[in-house]
Amino acid sequence: MPPLEIPASLAPDLLERVQARFAPWPLIKEWDMTFAELLPGKATLKLKPNQHTLNGPRGNVNGGVLATVADMTCALALCTIFDGLMPFATQDLHIRYLEPARGEVTGEAEVVRLSKRGAVLECRLMCGKNMVAHCTAHFSIKPNLPG
Repeated sequence: MPPLEIPASLAPDLLERVQARFAPWPLIKEWDMTFAELLPGKATLKLKPNQHTLNGPRGNVNGGVLATVADMTCALALCTIFDGLMPFATQDLHIRYLEPARGEVTGEAEVVRLSKRGAVLECRLMCGKNMVAHCTAHFSIKPNLPG
């Protein structure tokens, strides 16, 4: 297997293909997630809080929801290396909650290390200009996994 590299550019329809792949998922619909942008080795995802994602009357986004957003944003960034396929699985995810997430959450992820067998990514979860959580994730790359 040749070494993996972050591509210089992406297929012009990659974002639309990835959006179409995940559109039927109840999680995407009910949590009101939007895949905002894909760039080589990077992704941006947006979450509009609603009754499915908030911690009741406190009005902040649930921590488990934030971890899921970080994991999904990292996976989207990594899938840019495989033209939208996902022959990988989350190996571990570390998240540090910095402050309550009130309002729309934007996940911004980037591949920081890539090898044939794995990748390390960083994700920042933002509410406006405030970073509400910081995440690092390690994915195990398995070429024989279905994409």
